[in-house]
Amino acid sequence: MKSFGIWVVVFCVLLGLAYGMALLNHSENEVKLGIPVFLWLALNLTIFLYLLARFVGQPISVFLEARKDGISGDLKQAEERLVDAERLKSEVLDRLSKVEIEVAEINQRSAALGQEEADRIDEEGRHEAERLLRRVKDEISQRETETREILAKETAALTARLAHDLLEKGMTDADRKKVMDRSVKALGPAGEEG
Repeated sequence: MKSFGIWVVVFCVLLGLAYGMALLNHSENEVKLGIPVFLWLALNLTIFLYLLARFVGQPISVFLEARKDGISGDLKQAEERLVDAERLKSEVLDRLSKVEIEVAEINQRSAALGQEEADRIDEEGRHEAERLLRRVKDEISQRETETREILAKETAALTARLAHDLLEKGMTDADRKKVMDRSVKALGPAGEEG
């Protein structure tokens, strides 16, 4: 019913316009089939507009309404995605800040552990160096003692050889007897002690 009322209003407006045009053209008295021409004009325009609205306007209106609904749905989805994106962004930023804190803590722990390990290695190195130094000193001392013993033996052997050679050349039997007596005397108390 509402639609019919609209078309009546459209017809009346067009009738007024057609009559105004007829007055301007001085053709308000023209008649076709017993109906004034301006009335035919208003009726034709109304029917044309009705058919246009019915067969072209309605599909366009339906299409535009569907497009509006589609755009509205797309807009709603975009808003939901934006909300999700903002939420995800917030979560990512929170997680990123937590990860940065964790990385800083790991770096601090690593530095502390690294320093502890360096101190431990340094201490072990000092102990190892001291142990090695003691071993080297002991080795040197042992070699020195062995060298002195070898040197003393070689010196004693050389001295004995030189003394023997010297005694052979310039010693008389009386000198030999004195040396022998002294040697026996010197060995005597050592033999009694042992």
